Amino acid sequence: MKPLKKTLLILLAFVTTPLLAQRYTVTSDRDMSAPFDNYKSYSWAKHVTTTNSLAYALNDAIIKSKIQDAVAHEMKSRNFTMNQSNPDVLVNYRVFDKPVSVKDADGYFHDAKYWGTDEVRNNALGTLPISSSTYDNDNEYYFDKGTVMVQIVDAKKGVVVWQGYASGLTDGNSFDRDPDHIAQAVRLIFDKYDLALNQ
Repeated sequence: MKPLKKTLLILLAFVTTPLLAQRYTVTSDRDMSAPFDNYKSYSWAKHVTTTNSLAYALNDAIIKSKIQDAVAHEMKSRNFTMNQSNPDVLVNYRVFDKPVSVKDADGYFHDAKYWGTDEVRNNALGTLPISSSTYDNDNEYYFDKGTVMVQIVDAKKGVVVWQGYASGLTDGNSFDRDPDHIAQAVRLIFDKYDLALNQ
């Protein structure tokens, strides 16, 4: 009877994992000219290690910690090592608990407290909501409630080389705090990272 139970549990895991993945909408974008094969080490962006509040974002220390753990796990599984003094890339993430539409002229999402002035080369910081944006060439970003965004910056050049998003991480009207669901969403984001590298 015990082998049958074990078989049923394994079968259940195979059936439910794709169902969990279907809850989320996952997308990513990359800089095609970035030397991804040269990136071996990473460090966290300043936002990750501070308690600053961010515009448009959920500021919750427990969720932040769960996402950081999930991202660290995904980086380690891709053979990245932590190097705080001289990293190849900086990693940042953000959580949106409410729907947000913003425009930005630089090709990636950021605001004055999200990236430090010495972390991203062009210091045109300050992403604007659509209603106050005056640029004609802006990129529009829409983040649904329950969105996790992960971005990677080339630490030497100060440019965003990859960004990924997973939306749908909700439990009713609030952000889903289940650590397994957070890890699943982050894993799906990094699956997109793997796909981008193999293009």
